[in-house]
Amino acid sequence: MCESVRVLDKPTLRRRMRQVLELVDDRELRSIELWAKVASLPAYTSATTVMAFAAMPAEPATDGLFARLERDGKQLLLPRMHGDIIVAVAAGGGWTTGQWGIREPVGDAVDPASIDLVIVPGVAFTADGRRLGHGKAYYDRFLPQVRAVTVGVGFDEQLVDDLPTEPHDIVLHHVVTA
Repeated sequence: MCESVRVLDKPTLRRRMRQVLELVDDRELRSIELWAKVASLPAYTSATTVMAFAAMPAEPATDGLFARLERDGKQLLLPRMHGDIIVAVAAGGGWTTGQWGIREPVGDAVDPASIDLVIVPGVAFTADGRRLGHGKAYYDRFLPQVRAVTVGVGFDEQLVDDLPTEPHDIVLHHVVTA
């Protein structure tokens, strides 16, 4: 747990955590460990439809997760942006580059109610499920549409003792780090 990061405002904490993430040099190895931990969760075992994310450079590498989901026979959904709204789309129909330079799936939208598990990225997390995102509240608008179990994922350095929250911030069911 990153004990030394105690900041009162979200922009300052985001800046600090992004600096910390730039120093993670064993990202691939730790990502593999992270996905093994996620796969050990009962919510993963029972899920048939899993929504994940295509990683940005400082985030855990997700290609290993995608391979694990395929091997485990789970349907993979990924976010595609429509303005400031996340739309869940089945992976496998090809890729395009989205508005933030992130890979997004090509295909039809899927009903968010069909999702069993949502794997959520973030900049920082607390052990009790609070999450600091990139500041656009995309997941805070999307997650109320699903009945799925939510799992925040990141590196150990992203786990902090406390972070500021606002009424619209969604608390996750689990946080897993490696």
